[in-house]
Amino acid sequence: MLAPHSFIASCPGARCALLLLGLVLLPLSTASGQVDTVDTARPDTLQRPVPDTTQRAPTDTTRRPPADTTERSRQPLRPQSFASPLYGRSPTDSIPGRLPHVSLEMILADRAGGFLYDLGEYGWPNGWSPRGLAPHRVHLWFDGLPFNDPLTGRPRYELLPPSFLERPRTGVDPGGGAVGVHTRWRAYDPKRPLTEIRYRFDNSGLHAVEVGHSQKRRLDLFGRPGVMQLTLGYGGRKADGVYDGSRLRRERRIWGRLRYQTNDWTAELSNRSTIYRIGAHGGATPRGDFFETIYALPVAGESVRNPRNRRKTVRNDLTARVRAPLFPTLDRRTELSARWTSHTFDYRDGAQDTTWTTKLNGGHLRLRQSLTVGGHHLTGTARGSLWQIGRSDVPRFDGVRGAAHVALRDSLRLGAGDLLLHAGGHLTTEQMYPSARVRLRHPAGPIRLSASVALTGQRGTWIEDRGFSIADERTYVRPLDTGRGGFADRLVEGRVGIGTGFGPFDLRMNGFAHQIQNAVDLYADPSVPGTYTDTVSARATPSPVRRAGLTLAGGWRRNAQRGLYATGRGTLLKTLNADASLLHDRLARTLPQAFGQVRVGARFVLFTSLTMDLYVQARGWSAMNSRWFHPPTGRLVVPPRQTPVPGPNAPNKVGPSGTIDVRAEAQLRDATLFFTFQNVQAGTQFQLGTFVVPVYPLPPQQFRFGVFWPIFD
Repeated sequence: MLAPHSFIASCPGARCALLLLGLVLLPLSTASGQVDTVDTARPDTLQRPVPDTTQRAPTDTTRRPPADTTERSRQPLRPQSFASPLYGRSPTDSIPGRLPHVSLEMILADRAGGFLYDLGEYGWPNGWSPRGLAPHRVHLWFDGLPFNDPLTGRPRYELLPPSFLERPRTGVDPGGGAVGVHTRWRAYDPKRPLTEIRYRFDNSGLHAVEVGHSQKRRLDLFGRPGVMQLTLGYGGRKADGVYDGSRLRRERRIWGRLRYQTNDWTAELSNRSTIYRIGAHGGATPRGDFFETIYALPVAGESVRNPRNRRKTVRNDLTARVRAPLFPTLDRRTELSARWTSHTFDYRDGAQDTTWTTKLNGGHLRLRQSLTVGGHHLTGTARGSLWQIGRSDVPRFDGVRGAAHVALRDSLRLGAGDLLLHAGGHLTTEQMYPSARVRLRHPAGPIRLSASVALTGQRGTWIEDRGFSIADERTYVRPLDTGRGGFADRLVEGRVGIGTGFGPFDLRMNGFAHQIQNAVDLYADPSVPGTYTDTVSARATPSPVRRAGLTLAGGWRRNAQRGLYATGRGTLLKTLNADASLLHDRLARTLPQAFGQVRVGARFVLFTSLTMDLYVQARGWSAMNSRWFHPPTGRLVVPPRQTPVPGPNAPNKVGPSGTIDVRAEAQLRDATLFFTFQNVQAGTQFQLGTFVVPVYPLPPQQFRFGVFWPIFD
């Protein structure tokens, strides 16, 4: 299964040449940063010019008279777009490019009930844990197709450029997991040509740029009205990092899309290519017998474990989509998507000066059809994925893994409320199980009530089922010693919520609880207590894991255009049967029992055109064991119970602790500027330093600047 376009992913010159060719062919006008208003807008090139009927055109006797297309040419152009996202809610009402966040998981962390395993360094694979669920139980869906690592199963947030994406949504996982994160390429609706630039830098060697351009041209085919849209994007970034071995050495992301829209159908072809190379050190180590020396920069920056290790990912996704009335008897159009993926992962062990490489090729299909039956709004989907190992020098990585998913969603109105039903079936190489979800929302005056129940399973991953070992030389992951149980590995979750608003205040409270049968995770078991190890084991708990929690989110003048405002959210979490076994106890300690975030700020206007949002944001968490970062795979694993922080004289807990950031967001005409001073409390008498994941300290007093600038025409 060799991809005909795989040279794009492996040859940087080919990608650059393709981008340069596209830019040369675009009829770009002189760029100017101006407000997109009617007074400054150029003529709409999507509309046909109105013919001059005041004068009679001379007869051309040298050509044959054209065919009569009067009726067709008079048809109005109302281009069909692709269907709106089916699942979830977004934690923000702004496009990601206009936010100070550097990646998708940072945006997701703004949702109440979510905890961020922050590794500190730019470009590193942070983990997001919603409602007490492990980070690997979250699956990422991009344009309706999976965008997770085929070997480790973790969502690859870091490979997607935020500037080119729609707002991420969280909700049902159509692949049979606990939580789905859904995003897609932006549609770029403005009719005028648009170029967007997003640039960021900081005081630790970060330089990141994302440039996108989109334009539309009226193009009628066969006498029918239509519009052609061409979109190109480029992203590149590098960061020196604060600690040795954390450097983002090189990342290049290129994206192109060609879309044609008519009144009846829409088709597009897109390609996304990424080269991602980053350090993979094993954490900071103290200099001497004092653990706090890990914060003594710049000297401490040279004291890390395995600074020469690194991970590299080369990935290319070629996607074709069409939305058309394929079934004339139905009142809704059918959407069909297909993607071919080439994914190459390698890990360099600096101590052995050896690189292990695995290349996979994957195919993905999706079919979506909606229809209305009475008061029922039905949507059916069918998805399938197939991965094959192309080449690998890792013995256990071979063969083929596939998955197929079908789902039916029904939504209907119940008086002032609404009811959503979702049922699915899932078949993978190792498992077969059903899924279901019921959600009810109902307003009662100023109060908004909601309740939901979900039943799903646990998606297995390659490294959990096969392990990751290099013959007799080294074992990174020991495989699961028991078979997958399908429906026996079920996950049941219930949620209730209540929200209201009164005057300038808003308040939302949510309760949740879940039970996971045979919960599978990766556990670290060092041979010497208090030391770190790269060898982890996949294990399943002997009995169900039960957790419950409560989130509270509120605000005062949250959406005020001028003046002071404040927002906050907090979460209480408890494992109900932590004493059931040692594995239960270790899992319970991976998350704090209390964590939250508070933001206090002011919005004001300077010089009539400069809108400022100046705020202080603080987050905190109670004591926990957290999770260890596993450099060979990028997964977050369960640490030992007694010694969660490796190193001499290390603390026996992570936290309680917290961070404070000072931020300013400025809107100057169309441009948005970001000024961030992160972890201002670190490196002071108040706090020497802190970390969320042992032992990856959050860089102290980091200053970052960014700008997002859309340019019309």
